[in-house]
Amino acid sequence: MTTDHLQDAIDRYPWYHTLDLGNGAVTRGMFDHRGQEDRYGMPADLGGKRCLDVGTMDGFWAFAMERRGAASVTAVDLEDPEALDWPASLRHRIRKTMDETKGERFELARRALGSSVDRRLCSVYDLDSAELGTFDFVFCSDMLVHLKDPMTAVERLRGVCTGTAVVVNPVKEQFPFRRRPLAQFDGVDEFEWWVPNRAALVRMLEAAGFADVRCGPEFALPAVAGGPWKGRRRWVRGQV
Repeated sequence: MTTDHLQDAIDRYPWYHTLDLGNGAVTRGMFDHRGQEDRYGMPADLGGKRCLDVGTMDGFWAFAMERRGAASVTAVDLEDPEALDWPASLRHRIRKTMDETKGERFELARRALGSSVDRRLCSVYDLDSAELGTFDFVFCSDMLVHLKDPMTAVERLRGVCTGTAVVVNPVKEQFPFRRRPLAQFDGVDEFEWWVPNRAALVRMLEAAGFADVRCGPEFALPAVAGGPWKGRRRWVRGQV
């Protein structure tokens, strides 16, 4: 496919991730994570490791793992937008275009990059080592905030992890007792269920059975290149 044809194919879709697909072909994503991998706790070297990207969307983090030397990368996501944990207050008010075409977008990017990432249809709630095997490195970014049951999700991450898991999530630190594990609840105005503080993120991984849990610094998430910075994030790393 020529660069012009690739860019034409790219422009048919709304994109979540900004992806450089080579030869000047770039997706116009909602968020541009390029150059931000280290802020998200992504190891520089994943050589020889079997890796899992949970909630892959357009595949930015899965392709990043591959570039960092992963022996294999599996990317999981849900194909049906209605299967997501939409709040009833928003389910029929929000257009789900971004989720309707994510499989097509991922495949377009995978082909353009010559990637061997294996995309599987699977909910985080259904992660099972009997189906997928186990992974040396598990990555889950900006997903827990959209789940009604984030604790079960973290337990499922632990169930397929034999090494390290990194969970990245929006945080709310303006609680009066920052050392207490607390979370803000929404589900009405935003597609956000639980937005925890730092202490709660750490406690969740500990409760799921990770033996050594460490929390990274708070940072701002860049939106579209040249646009405003939106929200605050932290990563939490759990070692088995």
